[in-house]
Amino acid sequence: MPPALVLTRWFQRASHVALVEQRNRIAAVTAQIAESVAGMAVVQAYNRERRFQAEFDGLNEANRTQSTYVQKLFSAFFSSIEYLGALATVAVLYTGSKLLDADTLTIGTLITALYLLQLVFQPLQELSDVYGQLQSGAAAMVKIATILDEQPEVRDRPGAHDLPRIDGELEIDHVVFAYGAEPVLHGVEISVPAGGCLALVGESGGGKSTLARLVGRFYDPDGGAVRVDGEDLRDVKLRSYRRQLGVVLQDPFLFSGTIASNIRFAKPDATDEEVAAAAAAVGVDRVAARLSGGLEHEVREGGAGLSAGERQLISIARALLADPRILILDEATSNIDRPTEVLIEQALDRLLRGRTSIIIAHRLSTVRRADEIVVIERGRILQRGTERELLSQEGPFRRLAHDLEGGDADLAVAG
Repeated sequence: MPPALVLTRWFQRASHVALVEQRNRIAAVTAQIAESVAGMAVVQAYNRERRFQAEFDGLNEANRTQSTYVQKLFSAFFSSIEYLGALATVAVLYTGSKLLDADTLTIGTLITALYLLQLVFQPLQELSDVYGQLQSGAAAMVKIATILDEQPEVRDRPGAHDLPRIDGELEIDHVVFAYGAEPVLHGVEISVPAGGCLALVGESGGGKSTLARLVGRFYDPDGGAVRVDGEDLRDVKLRSYRRQLGVVLQDPFLFSGTIASNIRFAKPDATDEEVAAAAAAVGVDRVAARLSGGLEHEVREGGAGLSAGERQLISIARALLADPRILILDEATSNIDRPTEVLIEQALDRLLRGRTSIIIAHRLSTVRRADEIVVIERGRILQRGTERELLSQEGPFRRLAHDLEGGDADLAVAG
């Protein structure tokens, strides 16, 4: 028994490390396959199939080597337990035979000892197989636990309260934020009245999207505060605020299902009539009319089979159905052809009405609907005012506007 216990302890330590590493190898292979399939068009366009095949072969070989090592550990442990059982039986028989020759032991006692030995080692041998499975499951749980135990960076403070229905007055009060050591925003100060529309423009990397994420409370500021109706967002429960927030991204994600189910995603208890009304309000009904099944047309994951403009219209209908008090549009009209842009612009007019909104855009046709335009570069506000005011003065906005062609082209360096 003592050698069996020592062997079990050794196997526990060695197999745990080996199984965790095996899971890491499997994860690396799976990630490489997923990346290769997702980027297949780019891989083929640049003739990189052989490189990706070689990378897969290397990762797969590492996984095979590790899996072989794990099987060797299991084989050594199981066979060793069997060997110890056989060795104990031989030892009892040898000792019993000596005692029988000396007439100090009866044959019945020897048979009883062998029977008791089987009662000890048979369960131990069976448990060795179960113990191996337990170790494998424990190693898998380590990978799962790293996700389950991960704490979100943005959490409700102790004593945070629910936020009632808001009017939408937004105040960005001397906000400072950094992803690392270097600040991305330097004391930004902006006020947007309830129902107002603010446009953020400027060079890429200037801090526009970061500022929008702070308003959505995907991050908390390092300095200053973001307030809605005078309430610091850090003092309210996140769920009560997010229920009143809508976001339309540059590349909206659609889930597998129907067009109607994707619109209803923002409000699961919405009726069919409410979904149809939201679709009609932004023009999705016209898109659905060209598809088999209408609003019940099946959408593949990610919106495959639909154009970028059609996916964007569905995301706008989704935001409209949610009826948010604050709306964030992050490059909602980029990379879209002119006819589709006109349809989306009409949908945005319907969506923005009566809501506090923040627009990040690089098209003048989208920016000019804002009550105030703020030019941000390197985390600081360089200019602010209406379109007419900014065009009348020399500055970065005029340079951005001069890159337009007929008022419909992109602001070349904004984004």
